[in-house]
Amino acid sequence: MKLKTLKLINFRNYNEGFFEFSDNLNIIFGDNGTGKTTLLEAIHFLSLTKSFRTNNDINIVKKKQDYFQIFGSFLNSKDKKIFVNLNYSKNEGKRIFINKVDLKRKTDIVGRLPVVIFSPGSQKITDGGPQVRRNFIDRILSQINSDYFQALIEYKKRIYQRNLILNKYRVQRQNKYDDYINTIDEMLVGFGAVIQKGRFEFIEKFNNLFCNIYKKLVHYDESVSLQIMPNIQADSNDFEQKFKDKLQSRFENDLILGRTGAGPHRDNILLLFGNNDIRIVGSLGEHKMLLIALKIAEGIFIEQNLKEPVIFLLDDLFALLDVTHYVNIINEIGKHKQTIITTTDLDVIKNKGFDLDKFNVKTYKLPTGVS
Repeated sequence: MKLKTLKLINFRNYNEGFFEFSDNLNIIFGDNGTGKTTLLEAIHFLSLTKSFRTNNDINIVKKKQDYFQIFGSFLNSKDKKIFVNLNYSKNEGKRIFINKVDLKRKTDIVGRLPVVIFSPGSQKITDGGPQVRRNFIDRILSQINSDYFQALIEYKKRIYQRNLILNKYRVQRQNKYDDYINTIDEMLVGFGAVIQKGRFEFIEKFNNLFCNIYKKLVHYDESVSLQIMPNIQADSNDFEQKFKDKLQSRFENDLILGRTGAGPHRDNILLLFGNNDIRIVGSLGEHKMLLIALKIAEGIFIEQNLKEPVIFLLDDLFALLDVTHYVNIINEIGKHKQTIITTTDLDVIKNKGFDLDKFNVKTYKLPTGVS
């Protein structure tokens, strides 16, 4: 997939902006606050219908405006042109058009324009809590497996609904596990089974790729892997029954806490360095290299499953990595995949030894005063 042009209207502090990209390496540079990350955010929004910076779309609308628009023109690996228009208004929410056709389900765009985002905030994947790593896996699977994505959406809806009921019952002092809760749990365990199966299958396939890339980057033989410690200890044959039994046995405790304490949303995902949790034993450099390997593996894994090259979005990574590691990323991604990089100062990159000519780079300087 290649992004050819991007147009923004009322997106954050852009009144209107238009950008053209090369098919290979693009570097967007300018002072802090000029809108570099905003461009990557808009591309991410077109691909996954959401920002990587905020969960509230209304925060993205330019001040004193009621809507924003993003227009993107793409070219896929079969040289088919894809025109995407995403509109958001404070009153009507989101609408997405592909080649002028209004999508009935906004989520149908996910997986059609594959992207990988690599930003300083990505470091939480290695040093943050298990939710960040669950999200990492869920984001990959959502792009390559529509059944998983829909099950994840429905599962989250049922968890939200169940938690509302738990809080209502607690206020009303209704302590009985009744047919209403049972009906919700019946649906919940079905969607949960799809999620658990998908995560286990993903980790089994992903780890070999991840480990090979890591060894290639660091040039020594140290095993790395993702490991899942499921909240529901069960195989595929008895998962649903064990999940339901646990929901029922925990009901009184869930009432007290006001939230559902059992299920795949409570899975613990570990990132192992050797046989140890990287959060305990890893140095700053080891965290960085693991993150690089994870992100490269993410892109390759998505590409292998979708049969479509991903677009790599690298946000201000010169602030996080040295030139050697940065060049390793570009070399592993390859000269023929589209990559869009942001940085504050192009001269700093050149002075540190990054060879722009080697990668056929297109540069774009953002003017001060736009963000």
